[in-house]
Amino acid sequence: MPVTADPALDSLSTEVARLFFDRQMTKVEIAAHLGISRFRVARLVDNAVAEGIVRIEYRDVPAEDRALATAMEERFDLDLCVVARGDDGSATRLAGPVLHGLIGPDDVVGVAWGSTLAAVVREIPERGRSSIEVVQLAGSSTRLDRVRDAGELARALADRLGAVCHPIYAPTFVPTAALRDALLEQPEVAETAGRFRSVTIAIVGIGAIPADDPRNSGASSSLLRSGGLDDDAVADLVAAGAVGDLIVHPFDAAGRFVAPELAARAVAIGVGDLRAIARVVAVASGSGKAPAIRGALATGVIDVLVTDAPTARAVMESG
Repeated sequence: MPVTADPALDSLSTEVARLFFDRQMTKVEIAAHLGISRFRVARLVDNAVAEGIVRIEYRDVPAEDRALATAMEERFDLDLCVVARGDDGSATRLAGPVLHGLIGPDDVVGVAWGSTLAAVVREIPERGRSSIEVVQLAGSSTRLDRVRDAGELARALADRLGAVCHPIYAPTFVPTAALRDALLEQPEVAETAGRFRSVTIAIVGIGAIPADDPRNSGASSSLLRSGGLDDDAVADLVAAGAVGDLIVHPFDAAGRFVAPELAARAVAIGVGDLRAIARVVAVASGSGKAPAIRGALATGVIDVLVTDAPTARAVMESG
């Protein structure tokens, strides 16, 4: 049962809980900081849990293959690689707590689109109201279902982080670069696009563009599923050697971005601004994505990779 229903005491419980759970201060340190006894601190922590001010969850976090992760970091010059031992969605389940640890209280978080990121967002532990901001990195598409659409993902992530959301009220692709430029001058679009350079951590998936049959394998690439490319444009990408994409930017096996004309009509963050982000976190799995993941790592954009062991081994062996 709750220790008290007194609003003033609940307010003190909230402050104590923030110091204990968020700032990781000991009960003795909190007592000295607030000028109360450590026994009262203990009661206030109990009250915070009983009143629902703090919710404790035990999550089934997949085991990691640290040796393989270290090998990936050294091979591809990554700041961090986290490798889940299993497959069948273990990478996305592991990515949630990893991102929870990486996202600080004052970060500006950019998020792209896709089924992988939709699964990741569901795994990020919920926070209370915060000063975090979430920025949508690409426009929306009616071809993508609500779960995978960039706008829906940005709002879902903001809800989980207790953050302010900055959406893009525009389609991902428009017919011409001139129309794209005109859209970026519209206040509602310009407000969000102007925040691209403020993003401190971005969460992206890695799309795969297989040369043999890119359309039928389009489920692995939200870029292909977005409806922004006709058959000729897809054929041009394959002819240019594209093996994958980061948001709206296709790249080849050597990590070269190969379709600047596509980016010119996309309402999305550009490669330059993407490179400037302090930490770009990619979540991708599936051994069939190995060439795309290897190409994405070769771009130099990715700082952190979360994947699973079968995929990591395939990436190590590819090329």
